[in-house]
Amino acid sequence: MGSAILSGVSGADPGLYGTPGDVAAEVALVRTLFDAFARRDIDGMLQHVADDCELEAPGTAERVGRREPYRGIDGLRQFFADADRVWEELTLFADDIRAAADGVVVFGHVEARHAGEVLRRRAVWLWELHDGKAVRVRVNDLGELA
Repeated sequence: MGSAILSGVSGADPGLYGTPGDVAAEVALVRTLFDAFARRDIDGMLQHVADDCELEAPGTAERVGRREPYRGIDGLRQFFADADRVWEELTLFADDIRAAADGVVVFGHVEARHAGEVLRRRAVWLWELHDGKAVRVRVNDLGELA
């Protein structure tokens, strides 16, 4: 898998949206996780996720025949192994990061290459956070990027 990069993150003030509390810290945590993904720093990511974290990443899971979310630390390590096996290149673009009622929402897109085919898909990542750690991440494919 080629190196993923995080780019295009807007500078929207996270304090204007979402719930009471330290929304700036929640947004910063998600930025940290995207940055670690971009560097393929699995251990760097794992220090910011709960031991029972759940990841729903259908783009990768479907290509390896997985029907269940990736669960726990071992599950996240398996996701990286699967992604490395499936994608020749994988780049995440977090265009806008916002605090929301139950965590952080990231609007962006993914560019990937699989079996020589280039894919460009719009995506939304929904991050649920608790006690300064990610407990659940859901990736939603919104269709082809125009």
